[in-house]
Amino acid sequence: MGDDGQGTGHVDQVDVEGVTLAVRSWGDLTGRPVVFWHPLGDVTSSAYLTELAPVLTARGLRLVAPDGPGFGGSPALPPEWYAPTRLAGLVWGVAAVLGLDRPVLMGHSWGGLVMLAAAAERPLDVAALVLLDSGQHDYADRPGSHPEWSLADRAAAITAAQPTYAERADLLRQIQQDVRRPLTAAYAAGLWPAIRETASGALVPVVSALTRAAAQDGMLHERSLDRWESLATAGVPALLLLATEPEPVRVANEEGALAVLARHRAADVRPMPGWGHDLIGDGGPALAEIIGDWLTTAEGSQPAERNVLR
Repeated sequence: MGDDGQGTGHVDQVDVEGVTLAVRSWGDLTGRPVVFWHPLGDVTSSAYLTELAPVLTARGLRLVAPDGPGFGGSPALPPEWYAPTRLAGLVWGVAAVLGLDRPVLMGHSWGGLVMLAAAAERPLDVAALVLLDSGQHDYADRPGSHPEWSLADRAAAITAAQPTYAERADLLRQIQQDVRRPLTAAYAAGLWPAIRETASGALVPVVSALTRAAAQDGMLHERSLDRWESLATAGVPALLLLATEPEPVRVANEEGALAVLARHRAADVRPMPGWGHDLIGDGGPALAEIIGDWLTTAEGSQPAERNVLR
């Protein structure tokens, strides 16, 4: 499919055991491979990595990012496909098709739980794991997860809460209210592949409420925290960056950090002062610098000496 000229990467259609995924990539084909899975939201897709890509590729990294099923250019799958363990199979399928040897796995929020599942399934095939505010809690234990809801209830709640966007400027105005820094053109470019225009000119998400509900439901039935122990046993280097805003999130994430460290003592766990759950939105290129530094200079040092939460 090629590059759209806005820095959002080169897009190919990749077939993984009968499942078609749109896969976006940046960087030299000979670079160290990093596979990224995006967060779960109404304006997210693999292109959400766009603003971070120049910083990371400048470090010699090759970025590969599938659109989750039903997001961006990837067709949706039946609800039963959205368990993180099943999506983890798609991660390894993409790696196999593209010939990625021992990739770094990186994920944000929902994407982090998918990548944690993928790393735990094949820890000896993972060079390192980078999680952005993800994996420090079991999703079913989080406030507002509503494990008692049916899939239909969940989809209805998502539909009822879905913002309306009259046009692109309106969407950016609404997002700016939630992001803790001025939006950039590169950040905005990463939003548009997740949005489509209706006949009236209004903007709506590509992803359906049912797909988002299925992804939430899939997370409810798996215990992500237990996966850290297999990574520790295999000695997989892990970087976990945690939100600190608002205050209840900081408190919960301090507890979550201790839970991770009890299972993987060598994990590098870092709170990100002043940033909320949307670390890409709040951090932007500064977040990419932290990840790039860790992947290219800090991974081989002793994480225990750097971990401020011990």
